[in-house]
Amino acid sequence: MNVQTRPDIFLIVLDTLRADRLSCYGYSRETSPRIDTFAEEGVLFERAISPAQWTIPSHASLFTGEYPSTHMTTQIYDRHSPDHALLAEVLKREGYLTVGFCNNPLLGVVENDLDRGFDEFYNYGGAVPNRPPIVDSRPRRIGRFAQYFSRILRQISRPIQTWFARSDLLLRLALVPWIAPLWQGNINFKGNSVLSLRDIVGYLRTRQRRRERQPLFVFVNLMETHLPYRPLPRFIRRFAPYYRNDREARDFMHHYNRQHYRWMIPMTEPLTELQSRVLNDLYDAEIAYEDHLLRGLFRYLQEPGIKENSLVFVTSDHGEGMNNHHFVGHSLVAYDDLIRVPLIVRCPRLFPSARRVSRPVSARRIFHTALEAAGVDPDRVSSQREAAPPVEVQRLSLSRALNGTDEENEIMTEAYTPKTLITLMKNHDPRAIETFRCHLMRRAVYRDRYKLISVGDQPDELFDMIDDPGEQHNLLDEKPDLATELYRRLETLLEEAEGRRPANWQAKQLQLEEDAAVTERLRGLGYLE
Repeated sequence: MNVQTRPDIFLIVLDTLRADRLSCYGYSRETSPRIDTFAEEGVLFERAISPAQWTIPSHASLFTGEYPSTHMTTQIYDRHSPDHALLAEVLKREGYLTVGFCNNPLLGVVENDLDRGFDEFYNYGGAVPNRPPIVDSRPRRIGRFAQYFSRILRQISRPIQTWFARSDLLLRLALVPWIAPLWQGNINFKGNSVLSLRDIVGYLRTRQRRRERQPLFVFVNLMETHLPYRPLPRFIRRFAPYYRNDREARDFMHHYNRQHYRWMIPMTEPLTELQSRVLNDLYDAEIAYEDHLLRGLFRYLQEPGIKENSLVFVTSDHGEGMNNHHFVGHSLVAYDDLIRVPLIVRCPRLFPSARRVSRPVSARRIFHTALEAAGVDPDRVSSQREAAPPVEVQRLSLSRALNGTDEENEIMTEAYTPKTLITLMKNHDPRAIETFRCHLMRRAVYRDRYKLISVGDQPDELFDMIDDPGEQHNLLDEKPDLATELYRRLETLLEEAEGRRPANWQAKQLQLEEDAAVTERLRGLGYLE
């Protein structure tokens, strides 16, 4: 495939966005008119499942196409293994210019190598954000000095920020309610959605004016729907009209925005009706605000010549618990509040418009779909790393979910608990660890309408996701045979995922080679025909 005919690829991750809060997914409020319009021109996957329930393992799966139990980048302090190629690395080797615009400091600020393979990576989170020089309006000499000075500050601050993220003591100190506001704004915890989207469009316009012909891979991460919630007043008035005149509602949100620890732990005391209402209404307001901010980027992607030659993914890394099942945030559980994410794919050359897919699909398949669209030879990807298992581009591309040939009948998600959270709970509320079984691994498997959740090594909950999308009625006792069957399938999927770890895969190949050699010797001695 000619370099100039390959599509530009855009991966837009709307961090912490639940699928069921978008209008195009059936939500009763009009939270997402621009995303809705975009979805009408592509394929909307109604039951897209994130491979994990929080940022790091989820992004690692989006970037590798593997489950967390394969890539094992599951904690803040993990460095992504060089044996697992990242999407940006693969596309860069294939001639793409790879650029990231990221607002989440856990990607590109904390040193975990998930930004590997990007020619340019712009961080809007962290103590010293960096922006593409193309948008710098300062005089040339001043601009160069400012860029140089910012680069020095980033080199100094990056290891300090990583140290904070990996130190239990410093993390506990940072989460003290009266200390949190001091750093929350200074380290750009949610980045800067307004500035980053302006820069993205400016960057793309500049390439357009220069008639750049190199195909482009653009990764975008926006954090607007992540706590703390501080949408513009006009969006608050629209979704929480009572907020301005309700002192109790304002006081609750003011304090809750500072209490990072409360965002992550199970609720030992339930929220009041007012607190739950405020939390949910302001989350909706943030979604509407983010949808509003996307207008410039969507306008660019709609232009003739851009639209026809672009593959665009709009998705999320995970959702958010909003006072359901005794959990808030996105740290522990495997309910659909956290792992059902939006997934919209638009590529006029490859995907139909106004199509909806109802069967469950894993969001990790974005990786395979992008490689298929770019015309990447999967054998060439595998050959770059001797210990790596084959990349199943054709089998796992989302295009297979459209033509009736999809072979992935069951999919898995894995809730690796952040170990930093367990450490925090040991110091604040150790009893809650046992009460909510926080130290046990949670996984889930989907088949058609059913979903089984395991806790530890046991089936724990079984749900009919069509009749009971809120996961309120546990069918485990009513359908024990189905639960047993799905759990066995979950064990198989886990075994397959662990078998794709490079060390395990290499050992398996060596064993197969040894078995083949033994068979050949026995055949030579006449013991086998």
